[in-house]
This record gives sequence, C-alpha cells and structure tokens, in this order.
Amino acid sequence: MLRHTLTGGFALAVGCVLAAGPVAHADIYAPYARAAAIVDADGRLNNFKNVISSSRVGPGRYCVRVAKSVTVKSALIQITPRDALRLPHIAYRNPSPTCDERNTLTVHVYDVDTTHLADGGFDVAIS
Repeated sequence: MLRHTLTGGFALAVGCVLAAGPVAHADIYAPYARAAAIVDADGRLNNFKNVISSSRVGPGRYCVRVAKSVTVKSALIQITPRDALRLPHIAYRNPSPTCDERNTLTVHVYDVDTTHLADGGFDVAIS
C-alpha cells in the first residue's frame, strides 16, 4: 500500500513538472539598471534584462544586442569581467565592423598577461 502511494505521488510530481513545460527565462535582478546581462565566455546569454541576444563572433569579440527601449548610444555602461586576468571594454556602441545590428554593444576582452584578445565572460549594466 505504501509503495503504491509513493509511486503514485512520484508519478504525479513528474506529471506536474512535465505538464508545466520548459521554465521561462527569468530576468536578472537589476532594479536600478535599464538593461543588464551576464555573458558567458562562449558568448551565450546567461541571464538578462532588456537584452535581446549576445554572441561570440571571434576570439575575445562579442556582440550584445540591447532592446530598443534602451538606447546604448548615450547610456552609462559598466562592464565587469567574470574571469580572472581578463579585461573587457566597449569597442563600439552601435553598428560596427564586428556587430552590424543597431543598438548593439561590441565588447572586446583582452588577456592582461599577453594583451591579446581572449575569450572571457563579463557582466554588463546599462543605467
């Protein structure tokens, strides 16, 4: 009896999880930022708020596309490295040779030892 009850409870729990489907990607908690993102070293968008996409377009080169409701051209932007010995900086604030989309940040990440472009994750906050 107990075995059937536990099995039934487990089946119900699994059914509820499967019925709910995939979990929606929650916005990052950044109450004072108009846009924010955590970008992994491979260019994948880890977590975000008002950021449409991010991508790695070459070694140490990333494109971060921001929602149209936030203008990057005149915004105050802060970038923080997520990896030791990496230094990210904004190369361009709009269409560039690297990122040809409007309202896009081009971010270059450098290795502080070699001073060459190198992959590295970073956080972006736009206020």
